[in-house]
Amino acid sequence: MKKITIVVMLLFLFCGFNQGYTYTYNEKEPMKKLLMEYINKMNALTQGTKKGDVLGLFDEKYKGNTVYVNLSGALVRKDYDKKDISSQLDDIINDDNYGFKLTLDKIIFHSQKETAGTISAVINFESFVGKKSAEKGTMLMNLVGIRVNGGWKIVQNNMVRVSEAKDIGECVCYVYGKGSTKFVTEVYFPSGLEYSQEFDAFQITTKNDKRIIKSDNNEFYWNRGSGKISFKGTLIGKAENARKAVEFVLKDLYKDSCVNIVFN
Repeated sequence: MKKITIVVMLLFLFCGFNQGYTYTYNEKEPMKKLLMEYINKMNALTQGTKKGDVLGLFDEKYKGNTVYVNLSGALVRKDYDKKDISSQLDDIINDDNYGFKLTLDKIIFHSQKETAGTISAVINFESFVGKKSAEKGTMLMNLVGIRVNGGWKIVQNNMVRVSEAKDIGECVCYVYGKGSTKFVTEVYFPSGLEYSQEFDAFQITTKNDKRIIKSDNNEFYWNRGSGKISFKGTLIGKAENARKAVEFVLKDLYKDSCVNIVFN
């Protein structure tokens, strides 16, 4: 599983678009048509639409930017071009664990000229990791298109995205050790409208001649010879030292909330 905070900044327009607002357009409104082609081709990306069909909607001089306001109010900014779009399309094609459901709230601005046009929309989005809801929020998209060789291409896309609830994402953990057998950890993880904090204690000991890592009522077996760590018969990692072993245990304990854990 990868980069929710990176991939989502580009992909929340791409997958699983559900329309709550109906677009109507005619031949004199090519920007609306371009928007619909963009949505439809992205929706079908995992159902037969080729990567080139999507990239063909973007002008070679395409530029885009995203400002992401996370739950804590911090800003994340990213600029990207057509090469970045190509890379992100590869991520979508190669990783079917991510999904997005977007609902168009309303069109707030539309301007159509003979050789250029723009359309602005408010979109509600929800992302998924597997079948679990990962994040919900609202996005403002400003799409700019130009006429090229009789057709229309996306040349600019400016987005502001605000996260309103998050249940899966990046986590942060502080590890405090006492020697190599006792550890206390402090984990910050997404939980609905805010980040939650939780403390855990770990002790490495021996039981029935087996080395185990204990946390509350859970026991993780850490093989002395191979370094493999297992829980209820399932391998969860391999570590040569106690701290790394505890990190693998934490990743397993918080797998339902954390795409990735940054350890400090």
